Amino acid sequence: MTLLTHILIAATYALIAALVAFVFPGLFEGFDDITARISGAVIFLIGLQFHSMYIWKFGKEDTVNRLLALHQDYQVSLDRLEESKTELAELREKIYKLDSRQNTEIISEMHVLQTLLGQVIEKSGKSLDKKAGGEAGEPHIRDRIEQRDHSDGEVLNIMHHALEGNKVDLYLQPIVALPSRRVIHYECYSRVRDEEDNVIFPSQYIKLAEDSGLVGTLDNLLLFRCIQVIRRLGPRRPGLRFFCNISSVSLNDKEFFPQFIDFMMENNELSDRLIFEFSQKDVLRHTPLVGRSLATLGRRGFRFSMDQIVDLNMDLADLSSRYFRYAKVDARMILGQEADIQSDDLKEAFSRYDIDLIAEKIETDETIIEILDFGMDYGQGYLFGEPRLSSDIRLDL
Repeated sequence: MTLLTHILIAATYALIAALVAFVFPGLFEGFDDITARISGAVIFLIGLQFHSMYIWKFGKEDTVNRLLALHQDYQVSLDRLEESKTELAELREKIYKLDSRQNTEIISEMHVLQTLLGQVIEKSGKSLDKKAGGEAGEPHIRDRIEQRDHSDGEVLNIMHHALEGNKVDLYLQPIVALPSRRVIHYECYSRVRDEEDNVIFPSQYIKLAEDSGLVGTLDNLLLFRCIQVIRRLGPRRPGLRFFCNISSVSLNDKEFFPQFIDFMMENNELSDRLIFEFSQKDVLRHTPLVGRSLATLGRRGFRFSMDQIVDLNMDLADLSSRYFRYAKVDARMILGQEADIQSDDLKEAFSRYDIDLIAEKIETDETIIEILDFGMDYGQGYLFGEPRLSSDIRLDL
């Protein structure tokens, strides 16, 4: 109740008391002045008493209401404080988990890289020892590095120093959407540099690397180079994937393969970026243990690709059930293949099992025109871009 209301109420009962004290004696006979004034005073005191009681009663209720409101505000503040404490605890836990996870990732990578270094020292060292006796009379490698061909000992020496000196580089070749030729994925390759930074291509060392057991080490280094690129890319271009070839040597490496599986299980967020690629020959030769391990990765979201396909008469349902979602077929095979599947139905046959068909080794405009006649959605080859050093490519565009 406002102050003005109180004044009006007080004026009302004061007016009534004044009327009784001063007006009633003239209106009623036998109502003398003294009696009238006493009656007016009594009425004023009664009104004042009632007004005081009213103020006390409603003032008390207002005070109680204010106290209740203050209590509610206090309780709300306590609740918010508890919520803030809970959020702070959750934030601390997230930060702790993030730090722990990052530490785990670093430790896992260190373990894997330590294994790789051990492989480099053990395998390349043994291979060099084997070749040393037959090449004692060879000129120094620096005198022959510019020649097109290198002896086995020179190539092994180059690889040994490249692996120890961080001279194995990641190259990327685009996989494009057709017919727009927009880059949607990349295939990863490794390139070895000699001591003078000349690039030694796989055709010069891959067979020797397989024979000496170094190809698994190269595959693993390629994988971790790719992971480094993925982490630098972050959340940009979320649909961009990287095809990373895994050789049969790596799959059958009893020391590295279990460690590789554990690392991928701990970092399954990479499943949105990494596509592991295997040759058709290796897929057909997967051991039950390799099959179960890859299926474990598949259930965690990783997907696979098959390349080096020489026979299109395959069980596509089985391939799809093993989490293969891509297949790369030589453009010349698509144009001239003699399989049970007609070329016109090839794309549809693979699509029926959620497998994207990629026409590879497209090098001329004539080839792409013919490929488009078969409705191919994806292509790869020198026509769209040769493999380039990953650091020279703007992946975020």
